[in-house]
Amino acid sequence: MTTEPAIQFHDEQYYVAIRTKVKMSDIPAVLPPLIPEVFQWMEKNKIMPTGPCFFRYLSYDSDDQLLVDVGVPAQAPAQGDGRIITGSFPAANYVTVRYTGDYKELSHVHMALESWMKENGIKEGAQKIDGKEYGARTEFYITDPQEVPDPANWETDVSILLGNK
Repeated sequence: MTTEPAIQFHDEQYYVAIRTKVKMSDIPAVLPPLIPEVFQWMEKNKIMPTGPCFFRYLSYDSDDQLLVDVGVPAQAPAQGDGRIITGSFPAANYVTVRYTGDYKELSHVHMALESWMKENGIKEGAQKIDGKEYGARTEFYITDPQEVPDPANWETDVSILLGNK
């Protein structure tokens, strides 16, 4: 089940993350184990999380590799240390839907949201990071699967940075 898309302005949001490349088919095995590492680094460095963990999809290359930030929103800007990077979601409009169900179906949620955007003349935005333009398509994992074991009850916000019309 997915809610209707909602467009909202969000202030800049800092985050702490691990940036990695991964094949789409390897996401379930490669990305989730990085989440505890980010939380541990934040705790060690006394940085307060301010929201649920997320996967931010930055780009997709010709080798079938996604560039992804596996991260956690942070209360304030921080300084990374190599493996751990820091960044921010820009202050901008985002379109978001809340999906309830198994993560295996999230690709369908992305496709449906893309179709809705196209039908409504809404363009995806980009953000410059280190001189390169990246998308800001993000899955925020609202429900912790360790606390809610039934995948039918997992909630995920799929959010896309919007560009100018």
